[in-house]
Amino acid sequence: EADLAASEADLAAAELSISAQTAIAWINLNAALAQERVAVLTYEARDRVRILTERRFQRGLAEALDVRTARSTVAGAEADIAQRRQAAGEAARRLEILLGRYPATEIEATAELPALDPLIVESNPMRLLARRPDVASAEANVVAAGLRAEQARLALRPSLRLTGTFSTSESEFADMVDPERIAARVVASLIQPLFTGGRLDAQRDTAIAQAESAIANYANAALTAWGEVEDAIAADTYIAQQEDALLRALEEARLAEELAERQYTSGTITIFNLIDAQTRRLTSESQLVAARASRASNRVSYHLALGGGLPVQTAATPTQAPQDNAAE
Repeated sequence: EADLAASEADLAAAELSISAQTAIAWINLNAALAQERVAVLTYEARDRVRILTERRFQRGLAEALDVRTARSTVAGAEADIAQRRQAAGEAARRLEILLGRYPATEIEATAELPALDPLIVESNPMRLLARRPDVASAEANVVAAGLRAEQARLALRPSLRLTGTFSTSESEFADMVDPERIAARVVASLIQPLFTGGRLDAQRDTAIAQAESAIANYANAALTAWGEVEDAIAADTYIAQQEDALLRALEEARLAEELAERQYTSGTITIFNLIDAQTRRLTSESQLVAARASRASNRVSYHLALGGGLPVQTAATPTQAPQDNAAE
């Protein structure tokens, strides 16, 4: 029964991983299309400068160098559009493959990325031990080794909360969840009742070794799960800060570009000043797209780190707990 539970948990982990890959592929497709849109806007902005510069040249207000420079930036923008369209096509085909479709670049997307609300943090690390399929698989192997899963689970209970910061020092946390230390501390007391019938020492030693390995693997799976959740929480905070800063940078860059275009038209600045102002605005737009895509992908990673928000039923947890919302 424990071996069956481990296999079922492994299957659940694989299904969850595929779901996460598909969600991230969808995000990547929308990000690629959004970057393509930025590239088109870049071309349009560069072409406006070219037209303006050629008119100024015809009136004797600009030099040939300005015209050549403007035309060069237009050609560069055309090349960037081709590159972005290639990336969007590749992203579409990757998603189609994950969806079981022929990779014909026929899937449609909105080229929009969500502005996400603040992350709701799961503050109880012990819930992961029942919800993560990989942890559930390791727990089932503990049961298969002859131990009681509830005792093993309690042995991993650390004095911390998943809120983005540890409530213990790094060394104390390592002491609590180091797989080898947990195995050494726990196995002897857990396995002792199993050998009251006069088992041979060799059989007992073999069983203890198997139990220690199962406990160590279980502890390592739990530690990995907690680490992935903490990584996702921290990443969401920092990416949100990046997004906020980029929004402000984009607004300032837009105003600067408008001012530069007026000044170039009046002849008070050079074409290089205008191109530089355009570049800052377009770079800010591209960076904002990348930040929003990164935050959306990280939200999927957080959902995945929490086990998809669904408790996993194993031999050690015969009844399913209420469903939790993992990533809102």
